[in-house]
Amino acid sequence: MKKLLVTIQSVLLLLFLLYFSSSIVFVVCEDEIGKDSTSSSLAPMEKTEQEALYSAIQSFVGKWWNGSDLYPDPCGWTPIQGVYCDLYDGLWYISDLNIGPIYDNSLKCSVNAKISNHLFNLKHLKALSIFSCFVSQNLNPVTISTLRWEKFTHSLESLEFRLNPGLIGTVPTTIGKLTKLQSLVLLENGLTGELPMEIGNLANLRKLVLSGNHFLGQIPSSFGQLSELLILDTSRNDLSGSLPSSLGFLRSLLKLDLSNNMLNGILPREIGKLKNLTLLDLGSNKFSGGLPESLGEMVSLNEMVISNNPVGGDLKRNIEWRKLLNLEILDLSNTSLTGDIPESLAEMKRLRFLGLNYNNLSGNVPPRLASLPCISTLYLGGNNLTGELGFSEGFYRKMGRRFGAWNNPNLCYRLTSITSSYAPYGVRPCNQESNTYKRVSNEKVSRSVDRDRNTTDDFFSVRSSGILRCSVGGFWHLFCVQGMLVMFLWSAMFISITCTDFAVGDEYGWKTPKSKNDSQIFNNWASKNRFIVGDTLHFEYDKDSVLAVTEEEYEKCYSSHPVYFSNNGDSVFHFDRPGLFYFISGVSGHCERGQKMIIKVLETAHPPQSGAEQNTTIGTSQGNAAPGFYALSSPTFVLFLVSFVGPVLVV
Repeated sequence: MKKLLVTIQSVLLLLFLLYFSSSIVFVVCEDEIGKDSTSSSLAPMEKTEQEALYSAIQSFVGKWWNGSDLYPDPCGWTPIQGVYCDLYDGLWYISDLNIGPIYDNSLKCSVNAKISNHLFNLKHLKALSIFSCFVSQNLNPVTISTLRWEKFTHSLESLEFRLNPGLIGTVPTTIGKLTKLQSLVLLENGLTGELPMEIGNLANLRKLVLSGNHFLGQIPSSFGQLSELLILDTSRNDLSGSLPSSLGFLRSLLKLDLSNNMLNGILPREIGKLKNLTLLDLGSNKFSGGLPESLGEMVSLNEMVISNNPVGGDLKRNIEWRKLLNLEILDLSNTSLTGDIPESLAEMKRLRFLGLNYNNLSGNVPPRLASLPCISTLYLGGNNLTGELGFSEGFYRKMGRRFGAWNNPNLCYRLTSITSSYAPYGVRPCNQESNTYKRVSNEKVSRSVDRDRNTTDDFFSVRSSGILRCSVGGFWHLFCVQGMLVMFLWSAMFISITCTDFAVGDEYGWKTPKSKNDSQIFNNWASKNRFIVGDTLHFEYDKDSVLAVTEEEYEKCYSSHPVYFSNNGDSVFHFDRPGLFYFISGVSGHCERGQKMIIKVLETAHPPQSGAEQNTTIGTSQGNAAPGFYALSSPTFVLFLVSFVGPVLVV
């Protein structure tokens, strides 16, 4: 018994000591944490750093701005929107500086905005973003070529100038000294001149966007040294010359957009070494010499756009299209291609957009193209295709105006397989069947007149369904009447799970609202439709773009890393999950004027619960839904049995 008491006492003593020691540790740690947080909140900002910040901001927003009065503690209790700080050796320093209307209460530039040399006294600046600040080349032109960029050599990681048409001049060669730079974005400015070779010295660069300026000359071969690069975009400039083969060394590259320039020459075979590339856009240039065989090795590609180039060559030769199993968009329109359309294109099961229009293609159209499970746009117009289109009415119904085969004089469609309302636009019916159609139509009209004159001859006529006519009276009349009733109830009570392709804005399309009163035109359109997983959005526009962004980016009308981007004038977005989706225009000022929308996507299509809901569901499909699967309800099945078994029992 004594041993037991001693043991219990020992255990209790041990527990007490453990509790006491842990309490001491907790108090000490809590005290140290309190000291650290107190010291951080009370940490001063270096005086020269603070003065440099105030002067730099004042040069952007105007002399009226008095930072020392408005924001005496910019890294503490009076923070400035768009300004972020980090601690170095117990002192606050500016790490991020964002100027321009990014947020509602962001620092906005004045008409006479300048870049002050005081900016370069921010010793630990990591990120600098100037957004929509220099708006006019005539009123306030600003250059960056003479600034002291070398002072940021050991700190700057991100440099962005966006939507500054008043930013002119050349890109300084001293940019090449910013060896820590990971992101260089010069988007939609007024910059000119040749791209400096020194950019190739930025070994840590992951994102290089130079689009929407007026750059001249060739793409520097030194760009091939950027081994860490993920995104290269030089689109919408005046670049010329051939592509440097050194671009094949960019093995980490995910997106390459060189569209809308004046680049020429043969596409280098080294481009096929970009095995990780998901986007290749070479559209609207002057490339020639055929498509290189190495394109078939780019197995990660989701989008390949080479449209509007005099490329030439045989579409069927060289490239093994069946290897590009991840390809969703293939745009080879207006590229002077010849030969037949290869059957292997039908093996790219993820293909959504196929543009082969305005070429010199010949031969028959492979019927297997209709079997592509995701295809939503197929353009074959303006070629020399021949023979009979072997597509079904269901295919034409699903595609609607997104199927085009116009301007192929020797191409026709089989009239007996489709109704005239779904006939492909610009394609004639095959001659032999055209005559048959006229004869059948005349016969139908004649029979219709006879039926009107003698209504007692036929009570029902279901010629279009291939069902024998039903004479009045007897078992067969009752059987047919009941059968028609079942067909009606069947069609009304079936639940169709379909995928719908919506044309954004309907006839209006995806373009800037005409006035302030129309600023909600796209959200109003979205609210009138019902979207489910599997549906697609079809954007049609001219000289614009569409971005899928986050909610925060939607509110700012700005995105540096959109979830989805397309500017090919005919974009398709697929809903692969339920939830909210945010879309904006990528062109300067368009989003702010109302070219944006929010769409709510439901998880699946449920049976309508009321007449109103049923009408809404039917109204949104507008005949564009692809055929789906059907579920038969038990009441329908009972009606089916009663309707067909009942007459037998009566007789």
